[in-house]
Amino acid sequence: MKKLLKVEDAVGKVLCHDVTEVDVDKGVKGPAFKKGHIIAEKDIPKLKKLGKEYIYVLELSEDEIHEDDAAVMLAEALMGENTYRDEKPSEGKIRIFSKVRGATCIDKKRIIAMNMIGEPSCATIHDGFPVKEGDVIAAVRIISLTAPKKEVEEACCIGRGAIKVLPFIPKKAGLIITGTEIYTGRIEDKFYPRLKPKLKEYLVSIEEKIILPDDLAKIKRKMLEFIERYDLVFLTGGTSVDPDDVTYRAIKDAGCKDFIRGNPMQPGNMLTMGWIEEKPVVAIPAAALFFKATALDVWLPYLLTGRKITREVVANKAVGGLCHRCPVCVFPVCPFGRS
Repeated sequence: MKKLLKVEDAVGKVLCHDVTEVDVDKGVKGPAFKKGHIIAEKDIPKLKKLGKEYIYVLELSEDEIHEDDAAVMLAEALMGENTYRDEKPSEGKIRIFSKVRGATCIDKKRIIAMNMIGEPSCATIHDGFPVKEGDVIAAVRIISLTAPKKEVEEACCIGRGAIKVLPFIPKKAGLIITGTEIYTGRIEDKFYPRLKPKLKEYLVSIEEKIILPDDLAKIKRKMLEFIERYDLVFLTGGTSVDPDDVTYRAIKDAGCKDFIRGNPMQPGNMLTMGWIEEKPVVAIPAAALFFKATALDVWLPYLLTGRKITREVVANKAVGGLCHRCPVCVFPVCPFGRS
């Protein structure tokens, strides 16, 4: 509730309104103290200089928390691995940042549940979004000048650790380029020069590449060899429904776990994924040659941070899985693949 106090008696109290400063000589006109400011002993001389002998303050009950204190509590609760926050809140607002180069891992259900409570509010960037050190990944805001203590504590409990960043760790990959037409030299391979710089952005180096004909046994054998040597294996070509396209069959026949052929995203519908000895095996369709962003770009942050990709996770990409084909592609800052 609001209370009128002498400025000397207002130390430690919360200011209910902006206190404006006007100095024509300095060209200053604006708030010297903002609403929500906690009055300190050092503020008294300036308040008096501004003509304030009395001031309206907010007296908090035992059931209330000041917006800045509530924002800090909530941010601290939400922060998981590899995150940090603003040193000080401002007007009930505080940001959360990434400590590392990696991908966001945000528990969407808990963030939504937390935002249903009332005063506490938190907005985040998308889950699975590639970030670098210092990028803002979330912003906490308390809507009013004060918040009910019970609501803040409930929000902290629900949202605890819901925002984290999984780091990209340098990895070595083997690349198998399939296609009899490439193997025989009838056409030139275009995948390697496209994939090498893309993967480098995620700290993945292609250590070895080989071109193979559309021969299921040869592809399977080389894939198993690469799995023993490298952290993950990429294959190109042979993912469609043509009789000669055997790459996806080779992956399945190699004993791949959690085999997922295709996904509800365009471009990149025919992307195929699986895991052998817990290492990702990914067959990349031809769409990656023609578009800056395909399903591959959506899944890379997941694959390279060890996140579990299930059929349900894949199906959840359907809404938002159709590329807008913008004249200038700005992926990943776009809705494509952002469920």
